[in-house]
Amino acid sequence: MAKNALIVVDVQNDFCEGGALAASNTDSLLVPLKEFIAKARKAGAVIVYTQDWHPPAHRSFKANGGPWPVHCVADSAGAQLKSPLSAQMGDIVIHKGVAVDSAGYSGFEGTELASKLKSLQVNRVSVAGIATEYCVAATGLDAAKAGFGTSVLTDLIRAVDEKATAGTLEKCEAAGVETVSSEEWLESL
Repeated sequence: MAKNALIVVDVQNDFCEGGALAASNTDSLLVPLKEFIAKARKAGAVIVYTQDWHPPAHRSFKANGGPWPVHCVADSAGAQLKSPLSAQMGDIVIHKGVAVDSAGYSGFEGTELASKLKSLQVNRVSVAGIATEYCVAATGLDAAKAGFGTSVLTDLIRAVDEKATAGTLEKCEAAGVETVSSEEWLESL
């Protein structure tokens, strides 16, 4: 029997509307995602939250020669999960991009996520969250490379540039990542 995990990628204050590096249309994601997390938890899925958790001198910041405004600095308000989301006892919380020179797009990059999931005998993961063309895609692609059956939940993701979504999902599919709705994934549990 397959053991499943739901990876909720970077639904943090700085990536949501009004934040330092907001993706598109994030307010419409929050309640449906919270409801889906509850359903996935009830169905026995392991719940994982990833969070960008950058040091102030992170190389991705424009001030340090990178492409992005300062965002998700470790322990800052912008790095916290966006309400109404919150981790519960037993959920896995992964801080990524913690090294000054680590991009940290993927929840698997420089973290122990793969080993934690394998120790729990998880063999299938679904990926939801922000931002489709960056951290969601990188997490999904790395999950597949790590040997997990991987799905991206097309109704529970948000992009920085919505025009990039179709091409990003095609790239994921070409690498063996399934793209399905959250309800389709839930029905497959």
